[in-house]
Amino acid sequence: MTRGRSAQDRASLRFRIVGMAITVAGLFLPATEAFALWDDKLKLFAEEKATRDDNIFRISKDVDPASAIGSTSRGDTYHTTSLGFDLDVPVSRQRLQAGYTWNATRFNRFTDLDFNGHDARATWLWQLGNDASGQLGYAETFALASFANTQSRTPDPLKTQQAFFNTAYLVTPRWRLQAGVSGLELSNGALAFQNLDLDVLYTEVAVSYVTPANTSVGLSARTEDGRYPKSPSDNAYHQSRAGIVADWAPSGASHVSARADRVSRRYAQVPQQDFDGNTARAEYDWKPTGKFSLAAVVQRDIFPYQDIGSSFVLVKGVMLRPTLGLTEKIDVSGTFDYSIREFLGNPGLASGVSPNRTDRVRSATATVSYRPARTFTLQMSAQREARSSNVAPDPAATPAVLPVDYVVNVISISARITF
Repeated sequence: MTRGRSAQDRASLRFRIVGMAITVAGLFLPATEAFALWDDKLKLFAEEKATRDDNIFRISKDVDPASAIGSTSRGDTYHTTSLGFDLDVPVSRQRLQAGYTWNATRFNRFTDLDFNGHDARATWLWQLGNDASGQLGYAETFALASFANTQSRTPDPLKTQQAFFNTAYLVTPRWRLQAGVSGLELSNGALAFQNLDLDVLYTEVAVSYVTPANTSVGLSARTEDGRYPKSPSDNAYHQSRAGIVADWAPSGASHVSARADRVSRRYAQVPQQDFDGNTARAEYDWKPTGKFSLAAVVQRDIFPYQDIGSSFVLVKGVMLRPTLGLTEKIDVSGTFDYSIREFLGNPGLASGVSPNRTDRVRSATATVSYRPARTFTLQMSAQREARSSNVAPDPAATPAVLPVDYVVNVISISARITF
């Protein structure tokens, strides 16, 4: 145990040395142009981030942490070192974009959560003549899954893989045809959660009328076929949605996009979880000046949440994201999110989950960024998130039903250098 802990301490020390080197290098960089690699088509970066999280496992204040997570403290401080690159290469009328980030996170107290992850992406933005364009790409992330839904002491390395292809074709100057297909794979590393692995295939077709001012309105049809390959029942489902899509720029400073759909979902093994309903989503972007912008999202949509015992969740919420440039070097931004999450399907199929569960999640984040040089950025952020629920705790049940409400405060500071 001592030898293992000593190795962890040495690894943590190495990462902190890297972090200090990043910060010192950034402070001594001249406030001039960034180093040009391949005419600025290739950018390398390194980042060190320190985070204080006072409720790592998102457990309720009414739950004894010693019995739930084996520690008298709910919180911890951890450091994340990231190294990577971004690539953006135009080739004639085509554009190739790619990026890769390797990250290593080390915890001070909960060292069993120490983790090396990555984030990779590659996209070909293709253009054929003047009327056809689209994207072909792949993205992959490998990171610890959030503890917010499981509230489990077990770390779960989650790999998310996405591949996509889409195209848009101007049949005439006023009519646009769009089509796309994409795939999603979620793979859980922890054995306890591998029955939640998910494979989904999406398809979409849309036709829109486009005005000379580039305002568009049209009809869209989507399908979604999902399966749980490692679940004993493999409760596969088919979902279809049809609706109206619109895109409008009321002025040069604002933009609105919206869609409304009728959704139908059918399950192969458990028809009690079938769903029929309406969904909608609207996004508004406003930039009245060069220094201030505001993004707003209102939605009523469904998402899969198998890991909390329901087939999926209906999310009704609003999000605001203002950004203000105080000076050429200092930006301030915020994110305010409120959502009501109604868990649908038949929660009784999962032992220990309350029926008709409804959660309310409130989150507020403030971020300050300072760029003393083009190549160097310091950033500090503070977040507070709270969840309340109508779940009635029942410690005597088998398994026990514990409170799912929580409050968490997260503060982080990072230094990033770009070459």
